[in-house]
Amino acid sequence: MQRNHDFYALFQQAIHKGLRRITPFSDNPLKGNAFNQFLRLRTWESLPLGRILPMLFFAIGLLYLYAAPHFEASDNDAHIGVVKWIAETGELPVQSAKHEKHYGHEASQPPLYYLLMSLFWSALQPSDFDDVFQRNPLVLAGDPERLGSRNMMFYRQPYPPDLEGTSLTLYVIRLLTLGMATVSVAAVYQSARTVMPEQPGFALLATALTAFNPMFLFISTSVSNDVLVTTFASLACWQALLMLRQGFQTRRSVALAVFIALATLSKLSGLVLAPVVALAGFWLLWRTGNRRGFLLLLVAIFAALTLITGWWFLRNISLYGELTGTGAMLDHFGRRTMSLPQLLLDEFEGLRISYWGLFGAFSILTHRLHYLLMDALSLIGVIGLFVFLAHNRRHGFLLSVVGFLTLYLAIGGAMLIWWTLQVTASTGRLLFPYVTSISILLALGLRALRIPALLVAAPMFAFCVAAPFLYIIPQYDHPPRLERLPESAADASVRWGDISLLGYELPAPARWTPGDEIPLTVYWQPLKATDAPHALFISLITADGEALATIDSFPGWGALPTTWWESAAIYRDEYILQIPPDANGFSDVQLHIGWYPFPDGADILPLLASGERIAAYTIPIGAFVDVDSQESLKADATNDGTVFGDAIRLNAWRFSDGHILELEWQLTREIAGDLRVFAIALAERYQPDAPFEIVAQADASPPAGLDFLNVGETFVTRHEFELAAGFAGDHSIYVGWYNEGIGQRLSAPYPANMLELPAVRFSAPGP
Repeated sequence: MQRNHDFYALFQQAIHKGLRRITPFSDNPLKGNAFNQFLRLRTWESLPLGRILPMLFFAIGLLYLYAAPHFEASDNDAHIGVVKWIAETGELPVQSAKHEKHYGHEASQPPLYYLLMSLFWSALQPSDFDDVFQRNPLVLAGDPERLGSRNMMFYRQPYPPDLEGTSLTLYVIRLLTLGMATVSVAAVYQSARTVMPEQPGFALLATALTAFNPMFLFISTSVSNDVLVTTFASLACWQALLMLRQGFQTRRSVALAVFIALATLSKLSGLVLAPVVALAGFWLLWRTGNRRGFLLLLVAIFAALTLITGWWFLRNISLYGELTGTGAMLDHFGRRTMSLPQLLLDEFEGLRISYWGLFGAFSILTHRLHYLLMDALSLIGVIGLFVFLAHNRRHGFLLSVVGFLTLYLAIGGAMLIWWTLQVTASTGRLLFPYVTSISILLALGLRALRIPALLVAAPMFAFCVAAPFLYIIPQYDHPPRLERLPESAADASVRWGDISLLGYELPAPARWTPGDEIPLTVYWQPLKATDAPHALFISLITADGEALATIDSFPGWGALPTTWWESAAIYRDEYILQIPPDANGFSDVQLHIGWYPFPDGADILPLLASGERIAAYTIPIGAFVDVDSQESLKADATNDGTVFGDAIRLNAWRFSDGHILELEWQLTREIAGDLRVFAIALAERYQPDAPFEIVAQADASPPAGLDFLNVGETFVTRHEFELAAGFAGDHSIYVGWYNEGIGQRLSAPYPANMLELPAVRFSAPGP
């Protein structure tokens, strides 16, 4: 250690000598303490994080602004509708079904955000909104576990974005919204510095939990009043924490009151601040005895709410006969009845994961590991918070901080629960007004357990930067155009009208089970441009014609309607067919691909290159096997035990209704081939080398190809006989296996490799 110090001193002296030679002045600014600071490696704790973190958040937000199209956050279309309505009519919207297509249920929201954004809409005056606003009627929203079309709207040019007319206007509004969220991040940082001014690592940790949260970034770049209420709530929390540390100040009390009123005028959840700040003031009154300061705070809050928001409450009473207008919103949106235990059981997971990252209209998940890590981080933070309280049980200020932030989060959470008991709204963005409480409380717990700030901040930063490219852009980008069909594609050469399928890529036929996902890539080529929308369906069909899974979408998984296709272009279109986890069955399966004129046209019959018109275009894909759906005969069946081809054992058989034979088989070793079961009824018992007469035959294939079954699995074949007239009565049935491709029977220890079942009585011939 001493040797390293001596080396450093010698190195410093050498630099000094070199600098004296090139800088002969006696007042060399690089000597002494300044020079030591110049040479010493600066740690991240000495960086101006209060400026760097908000700027970094804004820069990352630009990625999300680029990645997410305009209408893809929850309720974005309605929020935009309110802005547009105010800009074009000069009036606030009124909750009614008459204007549902314009602004939906958002008309009852406090208007501050919409009033501000309408100024920019009016200034830019876009005229092409109806051309831009084109809903995707086949969107799969609100069900992130299912794969499907995610885009709420059609976007002619998602990447690079269109910067004209309505699109440009919305980018300006979203950029301003991102600026509001940047203020929130700065306020969280300042709040953390207020709590622990001597620990910049704590401020980094608390701010990272906000700024590097992918969901917070996603909502911050949407059109939503959630962002503005979060901004004012974060500023109010900062000022309230300063009040708890420094006591009452007139300017701060006025600022607090204004922030509370502006938050309330942005969204009703901002009103939660008023009682919480008042209680914080009461605690401060008890600690300091400053009655004047406390009364001034209460008067300021009351005055600000009256002057800034009073007109809006009076308007609600006039229009809806209620103070807040939430009853009118519920009447429009639709009420529900749900118990608290059921809410926690059914929707808590969605609330939790959508706080950390559930993009689109509650429809695009990130990786499962992300949620597990954030759950673990949250749990560690909560446990650590109790450790923090134990260590600081005599620290009045820190206890007041925890009490204030916890009370704010608890009341806000209770209000959210009350709301979601009445309407489906369990989404994490509704917790963002309380993001200061959540981030600081978690950071206090993590620091109490000595979790390094960079250990949390660095991975969160890396993930939030990668998320737009990994999860958002792939959902909205148009399918790529190719010059030619790739060599890896199988040739198809089939047409549906003017839509040609040149080829496809599929996994080799395999055994599929519940929950499996089947990737499919198809290569379309429109023969000419069209103004008629056509929809595509891809189904996984069993041998009985039952659809186990279906995709119903426009091309590009909803991103590119056929009306935007260019003639003769080749489009690479990728899908994943998801077999439901609760699917059941035991059957060979094939993919059925087809098209129909949207919305309710009849299926277009495909045309092969040979000119043949076929009923359906299908591709064999293997077998679907649900082990819980394996059939076996009941106890009244007759046991057997004969093995065919050293691979297939006949466990039991049953003859019923005078013409139906059921055979239960079990695979004893692996076997492949185009194998079928034959079952024949003879007029007389079979004698080798003697002529015989077949009175009825009912061959059947196994429900799934034997090469897709596992050793030990059982299945049943069903054979329905139809006897010719005059042959009703007792007959022997002979069964066995044969390879249909080569006409060869599997070996069995009986003449002609077929097992004779005991004679059974056939009923009169069927119709």
